Amino acid sequence: MCWSCNPYCGGCKPPKERPVRCRACKTFNFRDESNKCKNCGAVLPDPIKRPTVMCLQIGKLCANPCNRHKSAPDDGILKTCHLHTPPKEENSTEKPHGNEPCDP
Repeated sequence: MCWSCNPYCGGCKPPKERPVRCRACKTFNFRDESNKCKNCGAVLPDPIKRPTVMCLQIGKLCANPCNRHKSAPDDGILKTCHLHTPPKEENSTEKPHGNEPCDP
């Protein structure tokens, strides 16, 4: 356990996104909805997508894992995680739910 939390560490919870360096003026920027450099207005590079991993603590896939996913619980009982991020479906086609009939 840490004495003080480093939000970029990712040891006990998913890490925050790090500042991004602008390719044009080399200024570090925190990404926001505009995705532009605060200094020169250039478009920032695309974020690096973290890999989806199998979390051994909860037994499910997690899209934004912390470092706890690497080891199983000591008592062998799967835990729940309030920070769990389920992966997005790659094929986002609408599927019928339950016993609803499919329209041809």
